[in-house]
Amino acid sequence: MNLKKYEAFIKAVEKQSISKAALELGNTQSSVTQLINSLEKDFGFKLMSRNKGGIKLTKEGIILYDSIKNVLDANKNLMDTVSDIKNNGPNIIRISMFKSIAVHWMPCIMKEFQNMYPDTIFKLYDGCYSEVENYIRSGEVDIGFVSMPVDIKCECIEIAKDRLLGVLPIGHPYAKSKTIPIAQFEKEPVVSLIDSTDRDARRILISKGINPDIKFKTADDYAMLSMVENGLGICIAHELVLKNDNHKIATVELDPPAFRTIGIAGIDLDNAKPIVRKFIEYLIRWAENNSI
Repeated sequence: MNLKKYEAFIKAVEKQSISKAALELGNTQSSVTQLINSLEKDFGFKLMSRNKGGIKLTKEGIILYDSIKNVLDANKNLMDTVSDIKNNGPNIIRISMFKSIAVHWMPCIMKEFQNMYPDTIFKLYDGCYSEVENYIRSGEVDIGFVSMPVDIKCECIEIAKDRLLGVLPIGHPYAKSKTIPIAQFEKEPVVSLIDSTDRDARRILISKGINPDIKFKTADDYAMLSMVENGLGICIAHELVLKNDNHKIATVELDPPAFRTIGIAGIDLDNAKPIVRKFIEYLIRWAENNSI
């Protein structure tokens, strides 16, 4: 595997120009052309066509583009990690998490932990549930905050329960009620999160045999709340997401009540480096003393 060939290919596609790719790579135009030609020879087929209009990927190039870029991204992450280990390795904690943890928990947690261990350096990776789990699976992070159970093979420690709540427009008939029946979510328009992030809401609805009338989907919790605020539908959201939220919405408990279990996960927690084990111990104590 020749990473220089991959870099030449990806940069040429990104810049839509061999000459611009060469300039950014600090190489000559003929060298970049040779690298791409050599890559195509390695694979046994053309990856792109070049003309005055720019660069156009072949069908094979389209199929392979993301995979080649992923190899380069993985190599960059590897080199970054190697650098971290050389420079500050024993003190670095790499953590993946979903957005609500990053917003509402981590600033306080990092501040308190650094007061105890001033040399600690945190590297945070946020994303949806599947992205968080992929960071853990690949070893790019030491630990990650997850919603249990997870879809990967790892060790998990439960640290908190987070209520799922019904979120309604202010004028909704249930807005002033203490609870909203789960069954209501198949009787009117529902706003939902996409991909793995709606796992908790989907789990509770499926368990009760509810087929929600989903009219809108978004990847962002706060965009979902904005849609509800504007009367596009109702939704289910985590209490942690709703913490300190300023949307003009009503929140009520679900009937029956529902929760997600927040855990801390890693491939081998018992053999994690000392600073990570200390952080996990601190995190468990912190969660016991702080409510959602």
